[in-house]
Amino acid sequence: MSVDPDASLPCPVCRHPRCRFWRRLEDRFFQVTREAFPLYHCPGCGLRFQQASVVADRIPGFYPPGYWWDPEGDPRGLEGLYREWVLRHDHLRFVLSVAPPGNGRRLLDIGCGSGTFLKLAREAGFRVQGLEASPEAGEAAEKILPGRVVVGDERELIRSGDSFHLLTLFHVLEHLPRPLDYLRRIRRLLAEGGGLVIQVPDSHSVQASLLGSRWYGLDCPRHIHNFTARALVELLGRAGFRVRRVRHFSLRDNAAALVSSLFPSLDPMSQKVRLLRETKQARSLGFSVKEAVYFGLLLLAQPLAAAEAALGRGATVTVFATAE
Repeated sequence: MSVDPDASLPCPVCRHPRCRFWRRLEDRFFQVTREAFPLYHCPGCGLRFQQASVVADRIPGFYPPGYWWDPEGDPRGLEGLYREWVLRHDHLRFVLSVAPPGNGRRLLDIGCGSGTFLKLAREAGFRVQGLEASPEAGEAAEKILPGRVVVGDERELIRSGDSFHLLTLFHVLEHLPRPLDYLRRIRRLLAEGGGLVIQVPDSHSVQASLLGSRWYGLDCPRHIHNFTARALVELLGRAGFRVRRVRHFSLRDNAAALVSSLFPSLDPMSQKVRLLRETKQARSLGFSVKEAVYFGLLLLAQPLAAAEAALGRGATVTVFATAE
């Protein structure tokens, strides 16, 4: 893919007219392709993005087998224990702090993956529904939440007239080729007085600035739009939302981004993908040893992640917003 380094593109978020070529990135973590993808940088809102029209038709091929974690495939692994613990004490705690009061609250988790967060939300009293584009991930979620997961897109729910008090999108928006259009559509799924929780990697974080193209949060080519807090707030405003709360720390994701950036060969997800590709097995002794080392480093990295978040430049940004 040829790129004219002097060419400019309009920003898909803030509409700045002169976004410049930043650099080419390869698939550092999953190696689904050897191609290098050009990213552009917006001097207005800080967004770093691929040209969506160029990659939109190729997106399904960017996700290798094993990319979606299956809780039943690893019931005793460190990753499974860690995922459930941090989701309970991080994602779920934030959602409970912003959720509309009352009984019978309906929650739709968009991009629900294997369904672990959905299970925890149901245990906390929500009436839950999951939406997942990947059949592989949806099948994993159906194992623990039969009948509560829709595999497909949001249009089916909109046509049926469903409405929810809370929409959650954890690490979804950065994967979408047209995030503004998507946010405008899902706004129709909100019940009166409802809101949405969105979490994305923050490409203006301290670790992103220090690590550059090595930063895990860029995850090229799967991440088409790499947001800053400013870009995310701008995008939500254009979609008809008002941001009510912003958080820069994630117990699950901030330290993990740092460790995976510095030690990509230890990252459990990319390890599993490579192992499946090479041996058709999801685990091995070497995998378990690396997994233990990874989680040890994760504990050591938590104070650093908390420090950058205290500066307002954590590795993720989480917002709660309501429809205006």
